[in-house]
Amino acid sequence: MSTGANPWIAACGLAGALVIAVQVAAAELSAADLAWIDTCIADRKPERLDPAKLRQYCECMQEIVEDNEPFTPTELEHSYPPAHVVCMKKSGLAR
Repeated sequence: MSTGANPWIAACGLAGALVIAVQVAAAELSAADLAWIDTCIADRKPERLDPAKLRQYCECMQEIVEDNEPFTPTELEHSYPPAHVVCMKKSGLAR
């Protein structure tokens, strides 16, 4: 008989917390932030990347851009390559 917590219950609790965190983060995005993410996704559509991973990548890149910085997604990738690398790894798009 095990005295530890059921791993399925722990996983469900963690998944629920993650869903809530994502919803809160999405609610905090401004219209400009969402437009920036949509532009990022549209710019990469010809690459035929996994849509969920691409959204994660673009959200990660958007988090790096300050609200007062006028960078487009492509300009950010070229001006600050470490951000691109970090977000590729974080989203699972790194090869």
